[in-house]
Amino acid sequence: MRIGIIGGGAVGLLTAAYFSNHYDVTVYTRRQEQAEQLCTHGLTVICGDERTTHRVHAEPFVRETNVDVLFIAVKQYDLTNILKTNMHMLRADAVMFLQNGMGHVSHLPHMPHHHIALAVVEHGALKIDDTTVSHTGVGKTKWSVWRGKKETFSFLYTTDARFPFQYVSDWETMLIEKLMVNVAINPLTALLQVPNGMLVTHAPYRQAMEQLFHEVASIFQIEQRERIWQHIETVCQQTAANRSSMLRDIEAGRMTELDAILGYVIERANERCVPAPISAFLYALMKGKQLEGETER
Repeated sequence: MRIGIIGGGAVGLLTAAYFSNHYDVTVYTRRQEQAEQLCTHGLTVICGDERTTHRVHAEPFVRETNVDVLFIAVKQYDLTNILKTNMHMLRADAVMFLQNGMGHVSHLPHMPHHHIALAVVEHGALKIDDTTVSHTGVGKTKWSVWRGKKETFSFLYTTDARFPFQYVSDWETMLIEKLMVNVAINPLTALLQVPNGMLVTHAPYRQAMEQLFHEVASIFQIEQRERIWQHIETVCQQTAANRSSMLRDIEAGRMTELDAILGYVIERANERCVPAPISAFLYALMKGKQLEGETER
């Protein structure tokens, strides 16, 4: 089976590495330089004290893909551009999306593919350089079929035990629950510039996160709030030393997924005429933080 992965970031590289043990994998990168480095040196995964190097194909994403299954592992702001301008290049029998947020869902009805799946990645991953990714936290990837047959993706269960997949029947609930985790952790850690664990160990930060959580839960009419809140606390504890992706983006002066995460929440609140003062306030502060970083560059 030929597997293609669009995106040479942490999630894309981690996914490529574990699938390369069983399948023919091609990583489609943004830059020619990264593709050349991957072809020359291979893809290295650091997991604890272990380092393993995997052989993968790599090429810049400038023409049509030619694979059986295509994983799209780019940030939401890049994904929107791909789906609007490069849809014709996504040649595959099946497609799986690996994104934070829910902004891409509105594009799915316009896709010609017969088999489309959505997934949320709960692993900790940190890109060290163009050919190296650190597997900082072993979790699982939850996935669900949006259109097509579940059996098309049966190959998912042949990967390494450290990269397991779990099927979920309700894709919307799966994405919303992942969104709740991202909303609670990413903007606050980026604004406060603290690792994930401090959101639960420092009482004032925990209180702020809980207030934000309940506001967003009301917007989406979440029923099982206690279970999801406990899950968010567990994620913070298990990734206590980690710096969230949004915090790392801010520190590096990169664009963040703020619009795809907190911006999406505010859009749904406006549609449903539900007040979202905490979300709007935090969104404005984070926008200011981004502008501050752009000015410094």
